[in-house]
Amino acid sequence: MNRLFSRKSTKYVAIGASAITAASASYYYSLDKDDGLRRNVRLYSHLTPILIHYRLTGIKHRLLNTPEDVKKQELKHLHEIYSTRALAAIHDLRGWYVKMGQQLANRNDILSEEYIEKLRQLEDKVPPSMTGEEARGVIKRALGLKSLDDVFLDFSDEPIGSASIGQVHKATLKSNGKTVAIKVQSPNAEQLFKNDVSAAKGLFTLFVPDQSIFFDEIEKQFANEFDYVVEAKHLNRMHNNMTPVFGNLVVVPRAYKELCTREVLTMEYLKGIKLVDGVRDNAREWCERNGTTLEALEAEMKEKYSKETFKMPPPYNGPSATVIGLYIGAIKTGDALVNIPVTLHNWTLGYLVPSWKVPYYKSFIPLNTARIMDTLLSIHGHQLFVDGFMNADPHPGNFLLLEDGRLGLLDMGQVKELSTKERVWTARMYKALADQDQDAIKTLAIEMGYSSKKLDKEVMFKLARFSFDQDGEVATDGEPLIEWLQKLVSYLLRGVGLMLNHPVSVAAAWKRYAEQVLKKENI
Repeated sequence: MNRLFSRKSTKYVAIGASAITAASASYYYSLDKDDGLRRNVRLYSHLTPILIHYRLTGIKHRLLNTPEDVKKQELKHLHEIYSTRALAAIHDLRGWYVKMGQQLANRNDILSEEYIEKLRQLEDKVPPSMTGEEARGVIKRALGLKSLDDVFLDFSDEPIGSASIGQVHKATLKSNGKTVAIKVQSPNAEQLFKNDVSAAKGLFTLFVPDQSIFFDEIEKQFANEFDYVVEAKHLNRMHNNMTPVFGNLVVVPRAYKELCTREVLTMEYLKGIKLVDGVRDNAREWCERNGTTLEALEAEMKEKYSKETFKMPPPYNGPSATVIGLYIGAIKTGDALVNIPVTLHNWTLGYLVPSWKVPYYKSFIPLNTARIMDTLLSIHGHQLFVDGFMNADPHPGNFLLLEDGRLGLLDMGQVKELSTKERVWTARMYKALADQDQDAIKTLAIEMGYSSKKLDKEVMFKLARFSFDQDGEVATDGEPLIEWLQKLVSYLLRGVGLMLNHPVSVAAAWKRYAEQVLKKENI
């Protein structure tokens, strides 16, 4: 009966989906003027059949009292099918949905592993929304130019990067010959954003009302992301904050204020590759040298993590950044010594007879993932506790591996400025987590308005650790404890750590910053 019910459910979903899609398509082409309404129809056409199938499956499980193992198997099958369709829907709709997908890619407290895996493609694989000619038009209108030649020696029509609401082009300034990156906002991006949030929130309110509150936080935070003048100010402020303290580790590009408008942001160009690409390239080289493939390695790591008690494994306790750095230095020194006779040969006999040249020996140089994570945790801890001005969107696509070994920090569209009171509360929270002080966590949670029937301090501690420190299976009967953005930074950094095979405890890394704040405020 269970199997028969499943077939019937699938049949009805298919019929319903076809009807919805057909009706939506017909209605879609009748809408000539309201682009927002057209996008809403596209959203509902994509997602309604998916949500209906999940809802029917849930009803089936309740009515038939489906065994837990069968339930998990069926849901996993749905996740595998619909995660691919959800990604296709985001690529079709673009705009705000790309940004939402990037955020959700780090919310393994909400989504399954199948969805996380698909959505993480949005961190570095977003197709451009404009042609080169269209981008030129936006820049000319925004800067009041008759021709880009008035300001730029050259301009690349091929974007070097794409984001949720625009794309980035490379150019050379006429005034000083320096290479710049120009961030260009897609036309009508802000209005489409408002329409999209309203439509998505309505859909989730109808089918999964307990998750609809997520959209309120998204809407508030992204409201200022459409003014590139504001982002330019954020960039320069972050540059001034980071450079004196972390200038040997990171680079924040400076904005050219005179070439920035609401739709155009001109900034220094940083030469490097995305952290995501660098990690994958390094892993692929290791695999090739060891007779395996990157896909096999990823599958092995995936299997390893799935067997852990926690969704993310325990914090990294391997060699430190210093030890790995010494190891890398030793490898490079060894290569240099081995290549001395090769160099002598190539510059003597090889110079006379080019075909006699031999290749230089090159060992595999691993990424110093410990240093990368130490740096990311340090700079964001400093931003949060010392400066009170932090980047609220530190996902992997916003970091570059620069040619000189430093990290490039991009995209300051989302920032959060904390008051002294907020910094003190956050410092108390992270110190309590690092010290595993359940009584202090309970006190802090109640201060922030957390309530539940039992006020169980063990449950509250688990929830706080999940939200702010490291992921795990959490038993909870209440709501999250603190402002969404501060949790999001922790989620995203932990996601980067997992990508680097370097899982972290944010609380342990930030304890020293928290103690500095509390000492300064005499707490």
